[in-house]
Amino acid sequence: MTKINDLSRGNLDDIFRRLRRLEVSTNQNNMAIGRGGLSVYGGGSITIENGGLVVSGSATISGILNADGVIDMSGTFTATGEVNLNGPTDINGPTTVAGNMTSTGTFTQNGPTNLNGATTVAGDTTVTGDFNVNGPMKTTGALSVEGVTTLKNDLNVTTGKVKAGGMTLDPGLNGGSLQFSGGGYVSGTASGPQLTGPAGNAFVYAYNGQAGMQATAIRLAGAVEVQGALKVTAPGTVTGQTPNVYMDSSGNLRKIV
Repeated sequence: MTKINDLSRGNLDDIFRRLRRLEVSTNQNNMAIGRGGLSVYGGGSITIENGGLVVSGSATISGILNADGVIDMSGTFTATGEVNLNGPTDINGPTTVAGNMTSTGTFTQNGPTNLNGATTVAGDTTVTGDFNVNGPMKTTGALSVEGVTTLKNDLNVTTGKVKAGGMTLDPGLNGGSLQFSGGGYVSGTASGPQLTGPAGNAFVYAYNGQAGMQATAIRLAGAVEVQGALKVTAPGTVTGQTPNVYMDSSGNLRKIV
């Protein structure tokens, strides 16, 4: 059975019906773009309100990507060019840097950080977690350590001094000396260990199997003063000699001549 076209009836009703369908249609709510792609030119833009952009493939941006909100990433972030961080940066997980890293602002690291390349930080740096350095570390400025410091290996001081309160460890004084705030010092001279008094004219020394006390100035009419008993264990003896040592009432020893 074939359809018979009634020539007495016009087609305007069908045209109006199609126009109304086009007026109320929402074709872009469910649309697809094929190989031809979609071009926005002449200063135009695409605005997404109360929605989202889902990319299951790849997104290529040859210009500038500006983000004023929050960027959340759960995958891998790879940057082959220069990365500039001008504001505070919080890293809560492990971080590995294989190349150079430069930070001109505040850098806060709360987790482990591995730096395998050169790192330059021109701003303040705060590390609240463990900070492990497996290679040499050099600082040319002042280093302030306000917490407890544990040293499990040698401390080599090639130049300069070590100060602890009023005491100073000076490697360049008399072969290495420990100076006290009240004066005097203990040093390792070429003649052996030596304790020097505050005035620098009295010494206690040990050298070549000998131990002694020496004073280069007269104090209380005697070069060496001993307060209390003086005991000599197993002194050598000699016979047929006139006594030549005298002790006065003040305890001073004198040689009889």
